[in-house]
Amino acid sequence: WRLEDLLRLTASPQPAMPKKGTLGYKTTKKKKKKAPPHGGWEWLNDDAEWCDFAKEDCKLLEDFYQDDVTSFVTKDFSWNLKHKTLYKINFATMTQTNQDSGVCRELRRTGPPKKKAKKAKKTSKKEVKDDGNYHWEYMDDDDMWEEFNEEDSEMMEERYAEVGSKGVFSTTEFSFNKNHGSVYVVNFRKGTQRNAETNVVRKIKRVKDSTKSSSSSGKAKKNKGGKIVWQWWTDDDEWANFDAKDAKLLETAHSLKTGAPFSTRDLSFNEEHQSLYIFDFLVMSQSNNDSGTSRKIRRLCGGKAKGHDKGEDDGYTSVLGSADWSSPISIKASSSAPTFEPSISSTEIKKQKKLGAQSKRGWKKYDYGPTINGDKHGRKCFDEMLANEERFCGEWTVFYHSYSAAALMYEVQAAVAAVLFRFKSQFATLPRILWKPFNDIPDAKAMLKEFPTWPDQDHNPRFRAVGICGTSSLLAPDSEAPPKSVFLMGYSVGPLTGILEKLLKACGVPAKAVKMLAKKIVKLAERHGLDARGHGGKMCKSGRAGHMLQIFIRRELVDKYVYPSHPYGVPDPKRDPLGSYLSKGGQKSGQIRITVNPEVFLLASCVRMFVFSADPTFHKNREDFQEELRDLLDEILMTDETRVKAAKGIFGGKLPKWWSSEDQTDASKMTKKRYLMSTFD
Repeated sequence: WRLEDLLRLTASPQPAMPKKGTLGYKTTKKKKKKAPPHGGWEWLNDDAEWCDFAKEDCKLLEDFYQDDVTSFVTKDFSWNLKHKTLYKINFATMTQTNQDSGVCRELRRTGPPKKKAKKAKKTSKKEVKDDGNYHWEYMDDDDMWEEFNEEDSEMMEERYAEVGSKGVFSTTEFSFNKNHGSVYVVNFRKGTQRNAETNVVRKIKRVKDSTKSSSSSGKAKKNKGGKIVWQWWTDDDEWANFDAKDAKLLETAHSLKTGAPFSTRDLSFNEEHQSLYIFDFLVMSQSNNDSGTSRKIRRLCGGKAKGHDKGEDDGYTSVLGSADWSSPISIKASSSAPTFEPSISSTEIKKQKKLGAQSKRGWKKYDYGPTINGDKHGRKCFDEMLANEERFCGEWTVFYHSYSAAALMYEVQAAVAAVLFRFKSQFATLPRILWKPFNDIPDAKAMLKEFPTWPDQDHNPRFRAVGICGTSSLLAPDSEAPPKSVFLMGYSVGPLTGILEKLLKACGVPAKAVKMLAKKIVKLAERHGLDARGHGGKMCKSGRAGHMLQIFIRRELVDKYVYPSHPYGVPDPKRDPLGSYLSKGGQKSGQIRITVNPEVFLLASCVRMFVFSADPTFHKNREDFQEELRDLLDEILMTDETRVKAAKGIFGGKLPKWWSSEDQTDASKMTKKRYLMSTFD
C-alpha cells in the first residue's frame, strides 16, 4: 500500500468531493487557461491535481473573498445540496475543511487580481464632523431599529470615514463579540452587517442626530418609549436589578440576537472569583459554570418583561386553583380497563432501529451546548436520555417536556397514581391525573377541533387542564423550549401558595387533613433536595429548579395523542401526520402538544416515561422521596373507604367499572431492567 492510499481510505470525507469530470468539475489541464472574469477557484484532489469548482461555487467563494472575509462556514456548495454538510473556508490558509469528517483540502484562486477598495475621499472625515453627530443602528428580529452602543457606533463611524459610503470592511472588534471572535463583514453600500461564520445578515443604517451629543449615544435605546432594565431572581423570591455596568453588558450581548448563549467573566460581582457565567437569552437564565448554580433573569422594556413571569407549568397550577373539581360528571372513559395490543411489523421495527435514536437522526456530530457541556451531572443526564432513545427507537417515539414550578404537583400526582392505578412512579412523574377535563378533550383530534375557539391559544385553561408543551428532539435548537437551554432552570418562577392544598383536595383528601398534609409534603421535598420555593419552602441547594420528562409513546398511538405545532400551539401542517414525520431519517425538530390523558399515560404498555432533575441531590434521592411520599399519603389512602373517596375526586364523582379499591402500591413496583425493555413479555 502507498501512504496516500491509506490516507484516502481513513479520511472518508462525507459527502465526497465530486470526481474528476463530474458535476461540472474537470481536472486542470497543464496548458495555460484564461482566468475567468468572475474569479476562478480550484481544489486539490487526492491525486494532487487541481480541479475547477463549479461556476456557482466559484461565485460563492469570490463573493466572500471580495468582501475581505478571513473565513466563513457554509452548506451551500452545489455538490452538497442533498447532504447539507458544513464546510469551513479559510482564505488565510487557503483551505476547505469538512466539519463532519475533518478532511481538509487546499484551495487556490486563479482569477484576476483582487479588486482594491476605493479610497474614501479625503473630505469624508471632515464631512462627518461638519455635518453634525451621527450614530449607527441595526434592525432586530422584530423589524425594529436599535442603536449600536457608543463604542461600536464610534468604530463604525471611523471606518465609514476611511472606506466611504460604498466601502466594505471586516472586523472582530464589536463589543458584543469580545468573547466570540467572529468575523463580521460590514457593507456600507448595501447597508448590511453579516456574521461570516453563521451568515446571519442584519440591516444597518447611519442616522444623523443633531439633538444629541456623541457621548450620550452609548445608553440603551428606550425601545417603544420604555427604559430597559435587567433583573435576576434572588434567594428571597424577588427580582433584583443588575448593576448598571452588568446590565449594559447584557443588553449589548442580547442585541446580537444570535440565539447562542453568551459567556463572560466580566461582571461586577465576579471580580474576586472570576467564575465563568453563561447567559441564555432564549430561556432567560444565568448559570455559574464553576459552581453549577443557576438563576432566572429577565429584561424589562417599557414595563413589559421578557423572561420568567409565568411559565407553562404555572398555567397548570392556575387551572388547579380556579377550577371546580367537586361537581360530579358522567365518565366517558372505557367501562373496562384500558388495554393495548402492539401492531408494528417486525420489518418496521428493524427499519426504525437501523435509523437509531430519534434525536440523533441526521446528526453526524452533535453537542449538548455550553451550559450542559460544562456540567458533569447535566452531561450524565443527557447521555442517559440518548441511551434510552437507542433502546426504545424501534417501537416508540420520544418527546421532551420541561417544567419547574409544577414539580411538586407532578410528584404528588405520581404517588397517588401509584397507590390507586399501579403507576410506575419510581421512574417518572405524572403531568395530569384528574379525569374530568378529558371528558370533553380526550385526545389530540378533540383538542385541534377546539383550538380555533381559544383566543389565547395554548394559554387557554382548557388546554392547560389536559395538555402539555414539548419538543421532538433533545438536541435540536427549537424556538420555544430547547432541552439544551431549559433543562437546568425549567420554565417558570413565582409563588404557588395554596395550589398544593387544592390539588390534594381535588384528589379527595379530607378538608381537615389537607393543610397539615401539605406542610409535611413540603418538608419532605426540602429534605430530599426538591426546590419548594413556590410552596413556601426552601430553595434547593444548587438553585436548579428544572426537570425534564422524557416521554416515550407507542408509534401506533402518537397521532392520536400528539400533534406537531408552532409556538403557542398553532398546528404545523408540514409535519402532519407526526407519526410519519418521526418515522423517517433526517434531523428531527419542532414543537409538539400532547393530550396527557391518564387513561393512556398510566399504562406502561402505551407510554413509558423517565424524569431527570437538574438538581443532582434530588435526582439521586428521588426514588426514596417517592417511597416516603407514598407513606405520607397512607394517611388518606390506607383503607378501601379512603381510596374510593380519593378515586371519586380524581374521576369527577363516578367510578368506572374497571377500577378496584385495592391498594396497588406493590403492583406498581417494577425493576428498572424490566421497565427499560421495549416490550413486556
